[in-house]
Amino acid sequence: MVPHYSRGGRTVNDKKYVSIDIGGTAIKYGLLSEKGEIISRGERKTESYKGGPSILKKVVKITNSFCETEEISGICISTAGMVDTTKGEIFHSASLIPNYKGINFKKTLENKFHVPCEVENDVNCAGLAEYISGAAMGSRAALMLPSEPVSAGV
Repeated sequence: MVPHYSRGGRTVNDKKYVSIDIGGTAIKYGLLSEKGEIISRGERKTESYKGGPSILKKVVKITNSFCETEEISGICISTAGMVDTTKGEIFHSASLIPNYKGINFKKTLENKFHVPCEVENDVNCAGLAEYISGAAMGSRAALMLPSEPVSAGV
């Protein structure tokens, strides 16, 4: 099969992933190629005071909007709170987001969209991004210490 190229050098058959970062004030999201290129991006208010179920609904809407025009291969979520990465569920959260504990992104999204979903703490994701392609690239170890009010990632 001969690959067909579109703008930016991506092949038509490149896998695409929905990436969502849930913060206290904004949900930032994008469609990424398997090479990590940002195909499209957006942002909307988190409205964290509305609670975890409201955030889950927004994440489903965002993912669905990409699925209307693209075939996606997976979903990745970076979120505040302590995450059980095996279950894809929030097991502890600050009071900033009421009723966030127990929200299971992985189960909900995999059941609805039939693609793999991975969920990780946002500080761990930031540290990993710096290690792979940012300021810590090429280092043997990296430490990430953003503050909201206390965070760490290794």
